[in-house]
Amino acid sequence: MESCDLKQDYTLFVENGVLNYAPSKIGDANASLTLSKATMNEIQMGKLKLDDGINQNKVKVDGNRDSVSEFIGLMDTFPFWFNIVTP
Repeated sequence: MESCDLKQDYTLFVENGVLNYAPSKIGDANASLTLSKATMNEIQMGKLKLDDGINQNKVKVDGNRDSVSEFIGLMDTFPFWFNIVTP
């Protein structure tokens, strides 16, 4: 059973090659996602893929789903314990 949702809006955007967020809705987005904090945690920890969350109705997409896939495709994946500075 999932805990109560945070009921907060955030906007993700890329500026100067950096992924940023704002704690509110900003402008007109190509797509918006609605999901619980628990589902977001599962996605962030690699336990659930975003597409699987969408297919399982854990994530609701409003707008252009292809924009979501394109945006996620731009993200790099790093090992959890990667070297920030090498000797």
